[in-house]
Amino acid sequence: MASPGSFSGLKRVGAVTVLALLAGAGVRPYAQDKKPDPKKPEAAGQSQAQAQAEEVQNLVRIADAAMTGQPGPSDFSIQFQNDFLKAQNARVWVPITLTIDPTKVTTGALTLYLRVAPRGMNAPPAAPAAPDPKKNDKKKDVKPAAPASQYPFEDVSFLEVKPTPGQPLRITRGVAVASGSYDLYVVMRERAAAGPTPKAAVLKQPLDVPNYSAGEFTTSTVLLAERVDQLPTPVTPDQQTERPYAFGQQEVIVSPEHKFKKDQELIILFQIYNPTISPDKKFSLEATYTFYRQDADGEKKFNSTEPQPFTPESMGAAFDPGAAEQSIQAGQGIPLKSFPEGKYRIEIKVVDKLAAPAKTLTQNVNFTVMS
Repeated sequence: MASPGSFSGLKRVGAVTVLALLAGAGVRPYAQDKKPDPKKPEAAGQSQAQAQAEEVQNLVRIADAAMTGQPGPSDFSIQFQNDFLKAQNARVWVPITLTIDPTKVTTGALTLYLRVAPRGMNAPPAAPAAPDPKKNDKKKDVKPAAPASQYPFEDVSFLEVKPTPGQPLRITRGVAVASGSYDLYVVMRERAAAGPTPKAAVLKQPLDVPNYSAGEFTTSTVLLAERVDQLPTPVTPDQQTERPYAFGQQEVIVSPEHKFKKDQELIILFQIYNPTISPDKKFSLEATYTFYRQDADGEKKFNSTEPQPFTPESMGAAFDPGAAEQSIQAGQGIPLKSFPEGKYRIEIKVVDKLAAPAKTLTQNVNFTVMS
């Protein structure tokens, strides 16, 4: 139960498994959202493939120019948001949300190109030398392998989007990279437009990816979600990039603007990494959620929860805190009926009680309650 004076109806959200993230996730170059129709004539398929290849080349050239510091197209603005969660193979899963004003584009046929480059890289790497045909006489029937990407992550999507009237257009994608400092280049362009020149935009976004594998006591980004949907089947590796908040057979529907109605439930989700573990695999963590209401005369405490324990007993016998691919899933579901309209701040404190001295992590997230 909640502490005295707190809201009623507090409940804990079931753990969301985030362990099925792209084993060895990385480059998925030239992936398509819209698959070619095998029933179409072969010539039409070749024509479509050629058009798509030319489109990709156009976007790559825009990204190349942006990398060298040249100004790029800016026919519309691209707003960027991201989260960080631990993935397999010492990588970090970076869901990103791109928001654009649908009134600024002419068509919903868009091509999206993503490139992650090491921070400070100011020119594309030189293309690899072509193979010497004289050295391949004995391998004439062997098809050459597809070239590997020159970047930590690279992805192309051909989109057909239909924005909801009165709502911004949001596109989500997932990026899997090792920890480090990067520059993310986002290039978006119309494939067909009423005018002679398709509208396009480029965004260069710094990306500092944390190291969750260094053994430091830390947490993922805090997700504020509207709901968690159960999927009939797990998402495939190809779908994972297009649906970055789908994990196994569950999909987290995040709120990009952190705005919720009073009849909704605020779902708070995050992961805890690298707690202190005793020789007999014991651990003891505690999470507390405190809500502050932001009024005209300042910020005042509105409510708080009782400490939420994480121990071997609460996590279950199958949970191994020392396993590299496992993490502690934390969360709360908060009914908002008792929250007056306005702006709030959540302060989340996680205490590692077995550490000597005890370690405390603090995360703060803002949200708004509307009628």
